[in-house]
Amino acid sequence: MIGIFDRLTWVQRLTAGLLAMTAGVVVILEGVSAESATGAIGIVLCGLVPVAALLSSTVSATVVSGIAVLSIVFTVICAHLQFPPDNTFGVIELLGLATLMVRVIIQVSPRRAVWLAALLFIAAPLLPLRLADQEYRSLIGAAIVFGMAFMALLGMYLRLHDRRRADAFDLARQSQRLEYARDLHDFVAHHVTAMVAQAQAVRFITAAGMAPSPEGLDEMLAGIEKAGSEALVSMRGMVTVLRDDTTAPVRPHQTLGPIVADAADRYTGSPVTTSIDQTLATRTLSPKTLDAARHVVQESLTNVLRHAAEVTRVEISAHDSGESVELSVTNDGIAASNGLPGGFGLVGLTERVESVGGRLSAGPTGTGWAVTAVLPSSQG
Repeated sequence: MIGIFDRLTWVQRLTAGLLAMTAGVVVILEGVSAESATGAIGIVLCGLVPVAALLSSTVSATVVSGIAVLSIVFTVICAHLQFPPDNTFGVIELLGLATLMVRVIIQVSPRRAVWLAALLFIAAPLLPLRLADQEYRSLIGAAIVFGMAFMALLGMYLRLHDRRRADAFDLARQSQRLEYARDLHDFVAHHVTAMVAQAQAVRFITAAGMAPSPEGLDEMLAGIEKAGSEALVSMRGMVTVLRDDTTAPVRPHQTLGPIVADAADRYTGSPVTTSIDQTLATRTLSPKTLDAARHVVQESLTNVLRHAAEVTRVEISAHDSGESVELSVTNDGIAASNGLPGGFGLVGLTERVESVGGRLSAGPTGTGWAVTAVLPSSQG
């Protein structure tokens, strides 16, 4: 793609150069047709300066105002010439002033654009006053007024279009940053939390004077190693997505049953029980709904490890409510003061669920804590 853009850039530059050369030739021919040397010099100078200004990638307020003033001054001079121009008033100059108006409205700040556009709007309709023949001055001037008004509207439209495109880009970038933040939290924090929880368990047992058996210690360390390896794999996947321009690989199709079972199997805390409607466990759901469900279960189990104590049971349930799926993760623990800081898990989870048209609620149940997500079940 970079090579294509480079070729387009060179084509644009070549086209601009050819147009500038053509305009220069036409301006010289206009100058040659003038009846006096003063008129010829004025037409050539007033024609070439706007063309030169248009070759720049930026618009200078000083340069534009100077061009407009130069045009007006030469128009006044032509009114006092013994032999004013009789063939042309400066067609290339008119096109240059009109194009400059569009550039000014698009690129210059609104306050400066107003008075610069006003100067150009005044200078352009005055061009026919340079002609010796007064018969068509009014008609040409009126046509130029309407033409400049059209160019002003065109400039405002293009400026609005650029603004909307910039806003859309900023919105897309912000949405992408939020998506990366949620993915980083969901993919990595879950595994790191498991490592911290198991390390705390080892320290608790050791501090209580109950040294674990070699087999038990090996099992705990194996769990920490597994969680660390999964965290590295998740990090590597995130880095690959961020560094690579190719489309991210699509997950193989899954149903709700295997997703819940996989999350429960990876959980390192208290025993997990699952309760899923038989028809829902193997039902075809939209990929977005399944992805949101995966994150709901994973984040809820991570929060149990991070923020709950004295947990004896964790239950994951999913029920079909017709047009929606009600997914809940509950535990019977109490709030723990384990020194682990709160994060953005529920905030990101709420954003993720709402982005697929669902809703999320979380709070105490009187005997523990519950996270409930209502997700659309229609295929889409």
